[in-house]
Amino acid sequence: MSKKNVFIILIGFFIFFLGTSFGFCQQQIAPSVQAQEEPEVQWVWGEVVSVDPQNKIFSVKYLDYESDQEKEFAMNVNEETAYENIKSVDEIKPKDAVSIDYIVTSEGKNMAKNISLEKPEVTAAPVEPAAVATTAPEAPLPTEENKAE
Repeated sequence: MSKKNVFIILIGFFIFFLGTSFGFCQQQIAPSVQAQEEPEVQWVWGEVVSVDPQNKIFSVKYLDYESDQEKEFAMNVNEETAYENIKSVDEIKPKDAVSIDYIVTSEGKNMAKNISLEKPEVTAAPVEPAAVATTAPEAPLPTEENKAE
């Protein structure tokens, strides 16, 4: 073989191994992408304990299923919060039942994404049957037999 052919084969192997090394690279780019993702949405259902509409914060009492105990935590609201059955945080009152989708921000605050006010079911009052009209029976009409008597 000539030196030129050996040189070309060595260059070919070099390019081949250089190309495959990029395929097996261990460098991870994912952590920087994960840092930019939004936190996981969580859900809670509970009863409103107190409301501070000026600061857009309210407290919710809920049952922690892991410890089987009632707990309470503060929920923050911002302009991105969506509402169902209400128009704003001003309409939320203590003892209202709410279902909340929220995230925990990087500062550790619970930020509501969606608040659904559970409206109590309105049951119709039982309808009483109409009172049966009780009138005195009319006297029988006189007949031939009644006249004879």
